[in-house]
Amino acid sequence: MKTKKSQQQNATSTGSRNNVAQSKKKTGTKTALTNITVFRKDIDLGAEDKYGHWWTNLSPAESYGWWPKNPVGLGDTLFGTDGELNGITSFGGSSTKDPHHGDTTGDEYEVFSDGSKTETQIQADMRSFARAYSGEWRWTFGWGQNCHTFQEDMLKKSNLSIKKK
Repeated sequence: MKTKKSQQQNATSTGSRNNVAQSKKKTGTKTALTNITVFRKDIDLGAEDKYGHWWTNLSPAESYGWWPKNPVGLGDTLFGTDGELNGITSFGGSSTKDPHHGDTTGDEYEVFSDGSKTETQIQADMRSFARAYSGEWRWTFGWGQNCHTFQEDMLKKSNLSIKKK
């Protein structure tokens, strides 16, 4: 008799947890991620980095952003040039670090998931996205493939949302 009661309690407990998880998902409750952070520096024509930059830290030691392969002028900016992950060729990045990694200027955003994946799984998905990204770099009045679209697409593909800190 005790075994049957224990099994019933276990089933009730499991059912309650499933209902809570389903309720959490239905109400749109988001889970804050602790290691992933989004950074955005806006355009500042008077600054050294006049175009600004958007990048994403996946951990304290890893970050990704999309860059032109070489320094650009107005023509490259408007009509496009080769793009490159983390600006390795001309801007001082590495395969796992954006050149702005550790930069404290600009805006910082907290990242939220829907809870369907662990943060480790999300980091792996984002890393795969970044490493597979290719093509041009262009910023034509907000259009084109650039650090903004790279970050937005990465967040969208991973089903993440952000909130300014």
